[in-house]
Amino acid sequence: MTKKQGNKSTVSFVNLSTYNSPKIVETNNKEWVEFGEDNDYFQFLIDRANGSATSGACITGISQMIYGKGLDATDSARKPDQYARMISLFKKEEVRRLAYDLKLTGQCAIQVIYSKDKKTIEKVEHLPVETLRAEKCSADDKEVQAYYYHPDWVNIKPSDQPLRLPAFGVSDTPKPIEILYVKPYEAGMYYYSTPDYISGISFSEIEEEVANFHVNNVQNSFAPAALINFNNGVPDEPTQTLIENKIVSKFQGTSSAGKLIIAFNDSKESQADITPVQISDAHSTYEFISGEAQSKIMMSHRIVSPMLLGIKDNSGFGNNAEELKNASILMQNIVINPFQEILIDAFDRILAVNEVALKLYFKTLQPLQFIDLDNVK
Repeated sequence: MTKKQGNKSTVSFVNLSTYNSPKIVETNNKEWVEFGEDNDYFQFLIDRANGSATSGACITGISQMIYGKGLDATDSARKPDQYARMISLFKKEEVRRLAYDLKLTGQCAIQVIYSKDKKTIEKVEHLPVETLRAEKCSADDKEVQAYYYHPDWVNIKPSDQPLRLPAFGVSDTPKPIEILYVKPYEAGMYYYSTPDYISGISFSEIEEEVANFHVNNVQNSFAPAALINFNNGVPDEPTQTLIENKIVSKFQGTSSAGKLIIAFNDSKESQADITPVQISDAHSTYEFISGEAQSKIMMSHRIVSPMLLGIKDNSGFGNNAEELKNASILMQNIVINPFQEILIDAFDRILAVNEVALKLYFKTLQPLQFIDLDNVK
């Protein structure tokens, strides 16, 4: 938009924000380490998963494949007592939640509760990872010594006192409750980790914004923007703001805000002009953007075949049962197994305290029951 003032015109440019990696901030007056700008990176990831249909489907589908049909052990028949103790310790719902957090945020947290004599672990619970922040380490610390708990870090008040929970296994004497923070190794990341699909987050935002754009168009009945000119002089800024607010509140609702452009001019001859920028073949443009965003999101999640997640796609795997079976095996080996190994390593550490040694594995969840129909009588 160009505004004319006498023989002069002023032109404003809007720079679109670019994606940045999450900031990890150590503040002198705080004992914990902040994660992301305004300490809200976990909430940012949650919002992107909720806002992007493709990314949300990938996260849900992969987390379900990580859990599969549940935790089991290959030597359960030889060690029935130990197996029973393992099953009672790791509840199905708790393991499902851990698998989801690990995929969504790249990390998860296990609350370990000891018995009264502190000789065995009595209970294991999932703790939402977004409620934890790592304690700052000193130069002598080889690992994080504790984590601070608060239910809402974004809206934390200066008077709030987050609960300090010791990290699992860092002290010679176990504490009643400890936190086992589970995350893969990542270069340059000490306190936290990032999700494996971090390269596709910007495309999740694109998909979300395209959806919001179309929703806004539908809510406004595809009405174009309107220009209102006041040609009786330019008032001071407070008066301009007051007039703008009154017009917006009278003619618009919050769902259609931003559809009016208000200009104040000395006279009609100096009124504002708007030169619309037309997008040729807009339908094809938005279709391309949506398709490209979906493709890049699935690539960042390393989806071998969209059909494995219930997403119909005419390209790649999925044309027949044999290709889908091969895609399932490939997906299991290169994507799912690494997540499962991270969880199993953490579970083994917990079981070792109770002197339980089992060969754990997750029972595989197959998208289809691959049956050789020719041999079925």
